[in-house]
Amino acid sequence: MADPAAGPAGDGGSVAAAGPVGPVGAAGDAGLADQVRLLFDAKAATWPAKYAPEGSLTGRLAQFAEGLADQVAAGGRVLDLGCGTGNLARAADAAGLRVTACDISPEMLRRATAGDRGGAVDWVSLEPRWARLPFESAAFDAVVAASVLEYVERPIVVLRECARVLRPAGIMLCTVPDPTHPVRWLEWLADAAARAPSVAAAGRRWPRLDSYLTYLQISRQRRRGGWWCAVAAQAGLLTVPNRVATAGYSPLRMFTFQRPGVPERSS
Repeated sequence: MADPAAGPAGDGGSVAAAGPVGPVGAAGDAGLADQVRLLFDAKAATWPAKYAPEGSLTGRLAQFAEGLADQVAAGGRVLDLGCGTGNLARAADAAGLRVTACDISPEMLRRATAGDRGGAVDWVSLEPRWARLPFESAAFDAVVAASVLEYVERPIVVLRECARVLRPAGIMLCTVPDPTHPVRWLEWLADAAARAPSVAAAGRRWPRLDSYLTYLQISRQRRRGGWWCAVAAQAGLLTVPNRVATAGYSPLRMFTFQRPGVPERSS
């Protein structure tokens, strides 16, 4: 795998490479972690188009941006965990926040740094099987994780690390699949059908179908809201009411978690 820390010449931004820390990564299953990395490496070229006007992720971008603007003061430090091509990270930077963004996909990070011409965002490459985030404790006022937790084997590992790097009273905004949405019912049926040899063979002939079947296999955490709140509590995070409304009937559910404590002034 090419070293994403180098980045293309003239990209701007800074990318730090974080090697494996600890014996077991957040993904738990090494095969799963590598599948996730490969899937999103393959998607990187077309991912920015999803944030273009009328793109499928523009609503999600607006939702997270509004949540940060409402709950993090200007100059606050934000960690974008699973930043993809950096669209949310750059939006947060443009809103006056100090942003660190990380991902396990070298191709996603390469495109993210290329889009950061001013070099304002700190880009960090995570090893796919990471167990500890390469940041100091109580370093951030907020963590955002947009559709990240569904792809990890052990969400509690990720949530504990998010709690560790948050300052007292810091918030975590995250989205996860809503298993009660009809889209998720259809995905469940599609995943069951994908186990048939004929469907798997068809996927090998058609790359788009193969990508979709891979997504169904690796998007493993389809949990109800109470489960997420319970795991967050085990990780040391409180569940607090969302202050941003979800537009329409979304197949994603947003949670706001908070590290207990008295707010500290950002440095």
